[in-house]
Amino acid sequence: MKPGRKIDPQNSPGFRPAPGMEDAIPDPQDQQISEHGMDENVVREMGYQFVDMIVEYWKGLEGRRVYGPLSPVGLDEMFDEPMPENGAPMADVLQECRAHVFPNTMAIGSRRYFGMMNPAPLPVAVFADALASAMNQNVASWRHAPSGTAIEKRVIRWLCDLFGLPDKSFGTLASGGSLSNITALKLAINKSLGRDLSQVEDKAGPGSDISKLVFYVSSQGHYSFDKAVDILGLGRGQLRKIPLDGIFRVDLGSLEQAIEDDLNAGLKPACIIGIAGSTNTGSIDKLDKLAELAKRYHCWFHVDAAYGGAVILSEMYGPMLRGIDKADSITVDPHKWFYMPFSAGGILVRDGDFLRKSFLVHPEYYMEKVLSDEEKPPKDLRGFHQGAKVNFFQYGVQGSRRLNALKLWMTFKMVGRRQYASWVEKDIELARVMAARMNRQDDFTIIGPNTLGICNFRWEPKRSGNGSSYSAEEVDQLNRELQELVENEGDAWFSYTILNGRVALRVNVENRLMEQNDIERLVLVIRRAADRILNRQ
Repeated sequence: MKPGRKIDPQNSPGFRPAPGMEDAIPDPQDQQISEHGMDENVVREMGYQFVDMIVEYWKGLEGRRVYGPLSPVGLDEMFDEPMPENGAPMADVLQECRAHVFPNTMAIGSRRYFGMMNPAPLPVAVFADALASAMNQNVASWRHAPSGTAIEKRVIRWLCDLFGLPDKSFGTLASGGSLSNITALKLAINKSLGRDLSQVEDKAGPGSDISKLVFYVSSQGHYSFDKAVDILGLGRGQLRKIPLDGIFRVDLGSLEQAIEDDLNAGLKPACIIGIAGSTNTGSIDKLDKLAELAKRYHCWFHVDAAYGGAVILSEMYGPMLRGIDKADSITVDPHKWFYMPFSAGGILVRDGDFLRKSFLVHPEYYMEKVLSDEEKPPKDLRGFHQGAKVNFFQYGVQGSRRLNALKLWMTFKMVGRRQYASWVEKDIELARVMAARMNRQDDFTIIGPNTLGICNFRWEPKRSGNGSSYSAEEVDQLNRELQELVENEGDAWFSYTILNGRVALRVNVENRLMEQNDIERLVLVIRRAADRILNRQ
């Protein structure tokens, strides 16, 4: 075993024995600290082996296939076994992971992966996740996670400040953008109906009022909004999908016309949703104009910045989000462009007290004393909720909550905004290099704005021999074949999507480790695959 420093709990910072237990503290040499009788050296050795495995995985990313070909049938058979009656040696389990799990994963983190906004996670965040697991805090209530609550409050404050929200703003971390978007629409409903959770039992219910609410989002909006209207008891038709302008942003004229039409029909516009970095193209709506429309029509203004929100870190590209500081709520996903491992999403709300009222419950088993107005402490001038015992289960849908704030807090402190900005700026520049290189190819056409780290393009070859054109449907199939060929050979991975009703190839640059030569290599891989497909036509 590797030697390790013995930890004496009595000499640890902040250690205080419980009253009456001063003589009951075990000798560290005899203390068992985990199951199966393992002492601290066994646990430490286990940790060394897991760290070695993690480093081995990261080091092996560039020397292996990015993906496939994989079969669900084959994988199910590989892992088909009854639940073990007895435990196996850890070395055997680790070897099975090395042999069966590692080779059959998507190589997230590889510099040849250009996929679906899954970053190469920062090592400090990965190990902070392990530390959070070791402490196993439930950041649902202050009592069960005192320092964890304080850390999440601080991370929320940092994010609110980044986006220019006022002092009274607050928020909560969530599993991801979907839950945050659902939460935002719930807030919009409450605002439109003039209610909160504390009033639900005092009223007969929303009745027909909720059926008159209408929500507006561009046709590039995330699928979570479709889920949200169903989960929240709305009809699918209450979500208006607004047409796009030439660079895949919501068309402002069409939006305003839709609002006027709904008002004339006796409906109630409830929420305007702005997209700050769509999944398909990275397009950013004109957020400042949407804020003006929301104010004029008394709508909740929500911005889905799950992907593009990270550009706020950059002084160079931050102005692309002009108007986001006027939002009533903002979805942000640090497990995208903040390079966090899953999961780390969040919602920021302009009026933090309204967020709390919308989800406020008082379960008796949390032993929370409900204070009257006279008992409440005076407002802390340092900011919203400073010095208060915040119970995060009262700020959103989730009850049990992991200490996801720890990895954000530790990473922000170790990395800093300037380094983050540099990484984001480099990813954007590399996506622009990709667009420039593909633009030089006679048979490729750039599609979309190419504003963030996403580059969309379409392969439009001519028939070999007579140089005639393929039909649009044939070109769609050729683009699918191109993506599938590259995927099956494992040289790189990117996706395809549908833009303007036609298949387009989609490359996403979201990797702080990537350099220009990785882009040049991808262009070469695509070119060679395209030529091989044409040669066998």
